[in-house]
Amino acid sequence: MKCVIYLRVSNIEQAQTDEKEGYSIAAQREACLKYIQNKGWELIDEYVDRGESARSAHRPQLQQMLTRIRKSKDVDAVVVHKIDRLARNLEDHTAIKAVFKKAGAFLDSVVENIEDTASGRLVEGIHALMAEFYSANLAGEIKKGMDQKVKAGGWPHRAPVGYKNVREGTRNIARISVDPETAPYIKEAFKLYSTGNYSLEDIREYLFDNAGFFAINSENLCGFIVIIAKGKPAAMPFA
Repeated sequence: MKCVIYLRVSNIEQAQTDEKEGYSIAAQREACLKYIQNKGWELIDEYVDRGESARSAHRPQLQQMLTRIRKSKDVDAVVVHKIDRLARNLEDHTAIKAVFKKAGAFLDSVVENIEDTASGRLVEGIHALMAEFYSANLAGEIKKGMDQKVKAGGWPHRAPVGYKNVREGTRNIARISVDPETAPYIKEAFKLYSTGNYSLEDIREYLFDNAGFFAINSENLCGFIVIIAKGKPAAMPFA
């Protein structure tokens, strides 16, 4: 039995630190390898999406795996740690499973017991629906928390370049304040651009030469520059 494993974490921090919480790449891999060894199967490859949300099937490694399964048909089983690593909505789960079935492959989970029976498919569908509910509910709770933070006068995101995150008052509310190190460069960039004599390329060069910032044109946001300072991106309006 030839198999591949598919691993995924939804944020870059998990992918880089391999912390156990949230089932990191390393933890998922270890569980899958042990499962495959106990089954006596042959592992022929692994596909890893780091920092990719399962709410969309447009993930580089997932698509590469599906392409291989469609064309090569050399995979008998796809092993995941949990069903929600593969997809977090029933529509994508069903579409991915259809690709497997057409190529003669099947999905197997280390945690959930998946059987190719009527009751097994029912249980699998319930797990897929639970994953979709978890994702949708989590998104709603996060939005609710961010809205409440704004109502309380807080700042819900990372501070844009030119500002810094601070906490104020007895309630320790997160706010932003002007960053004395980077603000002068951002102010000057706005000033230069407002004259109409400088292009976005000129602004990028100014920020790089004087402050060491990397600035990249945004293809979709007219009049915006994306500034990356110390590895932290932030969108700054220049219109």
